[in-house]
Amino acid sequence: MPSKLAEWINASQMQPGWANYQRVRSAVMHMMEDPRWTRDRPSTYWREELAGFEYLFDASPLVIERLREHCYHLTGIRSYEYRSHHATRGRGPHVAKLDQLRALDQRNLFVPEPRLLGGFGFEVDGGLVNIDTLKFYEAVIGLARTGVLDRLRAIERPVFVEIGGGWGGFGYTLKKLIPSLIYVNVDLPPSLLFSATYLTTAFPESKMWIFGEDDAEWPQRTDQHDLVFVPSFAIPPAAAVHLDAAANMVSFQEMTTKQVQSYSDWMADAGCPVLYSLNRDRSPHNSELTSVKEILSRRYGLEELQILPTQYTELPP
Repeated sequence: MPSKLAEWINASQMQPGWANYQRVRSAVMHMMEDPRWTRDRPSTYWREELAGFEYLFDASPLVIERLREHCYHLTGIRSYEYRSHHATRGRGPHVAKLDQLRALDQRNLFVPEPRLLGGFGFEVDGGLVNIDTLKFYEAVIGLARTGVLDRLRAIERPVFVEIGGGWGGFGYTLKKLIPSLIYVNVDLPPSLLFSATYLTTAFPESKMWIFGEDDAEWPQRTDQHDLVFVPSFAIPPAAAVHLDAAANMVSFQEMTTKQVQSYSDWMADAGCPVLYSLNRDRSPHNSELTSVKEILSRRYGLEELQILPTQYTELPP
């Protein structure tokens, strides 16, 4: 008779997340065989970060069932800090920051983290709250304050591109707020292993296009897809795409000057009217970048938004 553990392992092999991971892994491995990936190397910082989660290319069904446990490679946020024995000291500051943001939000824009694929956080009003969800909440308040959210909602099938979408958390937030949105994530191939697996599992009815599954560099009809995943080395010519808004959160600051300029030029040339950037001018350890603000200002008029007078990683005492 099979043990409970054996039954759990067998059951995990039947979960949608495992099938999605296998599909995404196949596409990402195809991307990494492309000569452009070898030639167009990421910054020194990101080469080191990517090496830290190479083991996920040989993940088991149980690992994928807890994929969020491994996203600390991209964000530095660990589920351990959100376990019940940390709630006495940790929950209060998270609730306090959530309340601060809610006081600035007239539209009920907060999207808690789901329990999907090992989702974690302190439970507040029946949902999970962590540093990531608070960061995404602050960002959508900024998009609402500038009118971007209303403009996207007024478009039948708005196209939103995120440069460096990480594990897919901001894409999840946007899709919950604007279900018709076409979310495009342009990222380093290994990082797409997280976001494409997560988002296709979160939105099982969505239609995904991912580079590497066919010979195309870009979907022929973007409006026929809900989720689009493109490696950083294969962004199409600007004339071939239409973008309604874009964002980058906390990864421009880790890139090289040439990479940030290339992305900025591509979005501007594609007619993207607004770019939301949550970045330092340059991370202290990154010697390959001049200034994010200076680079973006060459193509975009910059308006500084202060939602809260603290960094997104900071919590009230």
